[in-house]
Amino acid sequence: MANTLLIAGLIGGLTGVIAHLMRNGKVLVFPKKRIRPQGLYLGFLADFLIGAAASIFAVTYLVPDPEVLRTLVGISILAGMTAENVLLRKELSTEKAKIEGLDRINQRLK
Repeated sequence: MANTLLIAGLIGGLTGVIAHLMRNGKVLVFPKKRIRPQGLYLGFLADFLIGAAASIFAVTYLVPDPEVLRTLVGISILAGMTAENVLLRKELSTEKAKIEGLDRINQRLK
């Protein structure tokens, strides 16, 4: 079971990193400290961890016993892609809210 979870985590994490590369124009964004807002930006590590966590969850709770490696790989990839899709949708809704706020400000200034 431990090998299954390790394989699932690595495949899901790799899927997250590939999605990160696609989203950032084939550039790997490394972790760095942020000044405003204060904190730590994890960069590609965040995508790796989210993809790995999603694939481990999917393999553990959605598949009773993934004995076939092909099934394990497929489910891990799908779970990693789904997690990235959820994050992308959240990012898009945030950007949409920003644009709507700017439009309201522009309307008031006219």
